[in-house]
Amino acid sequence: MILLPALMFFQAAAAQGPLPEVVTRPRLERSGGVDFHALVAPETVYVGQQATYQLGVFIDQETRSRLRRNPEFIPPESRAMLAYDLPDPAGSISVNRDGRAYEVHVFRRALFPLTPGRYTIAPARLAYTVPQGQSFFSREESFSLRSESVTLVAIDPPTAGRPAEWAGAVGVWRASAHVDSARDRAGDPLVLTIRVEGTGNVTLLPRPHIDIPWANVVAANERVRLDSAPSAMRGSKEFDWLVTPRASGAQRVPAFRFSYFNPFSKRYEESATEPFSVQVAQGAVVAADSAAEPPPPPPDRPFPLRSAMGDDAPPPLGDLALVRGLLLIAPFIAFGAWIVRKPRRKRVPKTSAERLRAMAAPKYGAVIAVDVRTTLLDALRRRTGLDAASLTQPGAWSRSLRLEGVTEEVAHDAEALIAELDGAAFGGATVTGAALASRAAALFGRVDTEARRTRPPRPRQPAAIGAVVFAVAALGITGALLARDIERAREPFAAGIAAYAGADYTRAARLFEDATRAAPRVAATWANAGTAAWAAADTAGAVVGWQHALRLDPLADDLRDRLVRVRAPQDVGVAFVPAVPARAPSALALLLWIAGWLAVARRCWQRRPALRLTIATLVIAGSAATGARMFEERVEGRDLAVVIDPGPLRTLPALGSEGGAVPMVGEVARVVERQGVWTRVALDGDREGWIASERLALLGNGHD
Repeated sequence: MILLPALMFFQAAAAQGPLPEVVTRPRLERSGGVDFHALVAPETVYVGQQATYQLGVFIDQETRSRLRRNPEFIPPESRAMLAYDLPDPAGSISVNRDGRAYEVHVFRRALFPLTPGRYTIAPARLAYTVPQGQSFFSREESFSLRSESVTLVAIDPPTAGRPAEWAGAVGVWRASAHVDSARDRAGDPLVLTIRVEGTGNVTLLPRPHIDIPWANVVAANERVRLDSAPSAMRGSKEFDWLVTPRASGAQRVPAFRFSYFNPFSKRYEESATEPFSVQVAQGAVVAADSAAEPPPPPPDRPFPLRSAMGDDAPPPLGDLALVRGLLLIAPFIAFGAWIVRKPRRKRVPKTSAERLRAMAAPKYGAVIAVDVRTTLLDALRRRTGLDAASLTQPGAWSRSLRLEGVTEEVAHDAEALIAELDGAAFGGATVTGAALASRAAALFGRVDTEARRTRPPRPRQPAAIGAVVFAVAALGITGALLARDIERAREPFAAGIAAYAGADYTRAARLFEDATRAAPRVAATWANAGTAAWAAADTAGAVVGWQHALRLDPLADDLRDRLVRVRAPQDVGVAFVPAVPARAPSALALLLWIAGWLAVARRCWQRRPALRLTIATLVIAGSAATGARMFEERVEGRDLAVVIDPGPLRTLPALGSEGGAVPMVGEVARVVERQGVWTRVALDGDREGWIASERLALLGNGHD
């Protein structure tokens, strides 16, 4: 009876198979009924090798019986890696850890790093609720747990022993080949299929390179079949080729080799297909050679060169600090005119002294003596600190003012005027004119001048407009344009002309390229570099040189005529350069901007309404300036590149990722994103993908 439970436990464990590491490795906390742990195994992998991210939810028996619903967890995002969720057909796992029975739920995710480096996977979150009592209607208490954050390190496969034909495949693979028919007619295509199957990420498998001497071969479809196991990604990928025989009779299909890196043995291995034969029947038509077109031969009479270098092409106006300063200073001129000439508001007197002087003004009107007396006494109190309520005895004002430093004459005059104001105020007399106010203002001015305590000086107001003008002027001065020194380019330029005249086109192209590095904004150096490259049968170099030159000199018709000879289209999409002077739109926009703000400044100076003109300037001139800047960026081509070595556009920045369309040599593409040694480009026809940066030549005059 004692052996039966143990026997049942071992039978259940054997049925479950080997336990995941997340079940056996973590240390569990006995305080809670639910534990949540994460790990990645292995922790160090090669680029393209699988690492398995595992999450384990441990629920003891007591808590399991109380749960009314399953816990919910949110796995973290796996950035910069390919991720595939693995199935878990076994469901929950029953384990006994430290004398305690648990029900374990495991989540697995296969991770494939695409680039070397250290990757940190954020913690996952788990939420569950437990009722507070045994009753069905008892309230529930919510809990939230976070797993550990884990780190994965990816390294590049070793370079030692790496075969030249290895294209990035990582895993354990087996290759086989077959055709859809063993007999065919010469000239009729048959379908050759190579199947690569094994363990690893099949979506990243590159297309093998094949060569069949007796037929023309064209790549066709690809098919992927995933067969995910609970612990590893498996599957197969089939590659089709259309094979068109060029000769009849029995033909031998050679063995094809597929190289891959085995991360378990840590060495490069290969799998070869079995060779087999096909019988090609006699046909009326034998396939012609359909190899890629060779580069166009140089013309019988080479294109003429530009004999003179000329000067630097002027940079875009939007890049000049002086122009940017003018764009900034123009609105400030109008703002300054509005500040200086805006209508003055009537200032209301604030202090007693100011109100006293206002009463003395002729336009003030009738003045009541009691107002003059109150204002004068308040002004004297604020100026000297003397209180009128304590100076009621005859001669008191005179003595007190003398003690404050006022002369005897002024003190007696103040005493007399205050006495006169007392009589007029108490008698209710109304004084026509401003006689009493004028005398009071004059008397207070004398007291203010002679009193011992003087007012603190008013702080100087900063000259805001002057500071702004000075700052903008400094910006314009510091943004003065410095001319490029092109003397270093004259020697290789002259040597390139001599080499071209001697039909040494390759050396001439190299010398003109040296001249472009010394003077990157001289159109003649780029034009001659493109012409020499064309004569040397270098289509990519010709497009690079002519595109550079045309963007520096958009009115050069000879360059347009030469670009027409290139197979890749040069007059559509991002490759097209408008035949408009490069600076014309920017100069027009700058003229509109400055003229508009000068007109606004003139209306402000004349104190006339300028709001509508201001809005019109902002909308029209601002839109023109924005459009002109976009035109400059397009002509400069700073986000463009020329395809110099065609290769398939890949869906991911990895050598083994799935390939797509192949651009033509000399095709101009727009650079969307850069990541390491890969560049994401967009071409005409909605073609977009990743390509190795070494296969591109960046445009962008003066910014290479």
